[in-house]
Amino acid sequence: MKIFIITQEDSLVIPKNMQLLADANFIEITGACIITSKNSLSEKKGLFIRNFGLYQVSKMGFVIIKNKLLNIFDSFFGYKILKNKKSVEAFCNYNNLPFYKEKNVNNKEFISKLKDLDLIVSFSAPSIFKSELLSLPKKGCINLHCSLLPKYSGILPSFWTLFNDEKETGASVHYMDDEIDNGDILGQKSVEILKTDSMFDIIKRTKKTGGNLMVDVIHNIMTNNIKLIKNKVNHDKYHSWPTDLDFKNFAKKRNLI
Repeated sequence: MKIFIITQEDSLVIPKNMQLLADANFIEITGACIITSKNSLSEKKGLFIRNFGLYQVSKMGFVIIKNKLLNIFDSFFGYKILKNKKSVEAFCNYNNLPFYKEKNVNNKEFISKLKDLDLIVSFSAPSIFKSELLSLPKKGCINLHCSLLPKYSGILPSFWTLFNDEKETGASVHYMDDEIDNGDILGQKSVEILKTDSMFDIIKRTKKTGGNLMVDVIHNIMTNNIKLIKNKVNHDKYHSWPTDLDFKNFAKKRNLI
């Protein structure tokens, strides 16, 4: 199965998930692209600093800076030192794969670079795919969303499940269409939420679960062993970015990290 990965910048879990796909002997990764749009988490630093406070954000920043330094160290040795790469770009460099940064993955110049694909795999890409991109791969486009769809569709499910004191969340892989978190579900796995969990804990655990689920789903697509679940997303219940008040109420009972 020839796949192309579209995602956003992440040094915590997504490179590990890409390695999971690369280690599967039935998957061939042909390249990757990170989206740098205003809806990507990396562009929301100010929002988190304003609402979680400098101390909480500094703890998260320490983890990210540490990973960036490890990434720089790894680059001096041709990305051959660290088994778990610390960026999408590092993973591509190590594996001699094309790597792109795009604000708009629907532009024709970018789409023209994607050829002979079976699947496009989105790891929570912060963008709606339009018809030309959706119709490009032979077997469609699939996305990992870190909740048990149709619950908690939209932005930042790790925040909203904790905000609402849910006992479980999960990961869903679904076919993509031109709506957000829509399309039939190909697989789901639940994840328990502990009383001590921070938002960072939920992000890590659901993305890790989602990476293993993605491998299983791609294998099922390849072997025509698909069992679709209808994804009845209620767009009136779509979750957008939390307000300042939402963040402040969240911070009273949960940590960012």
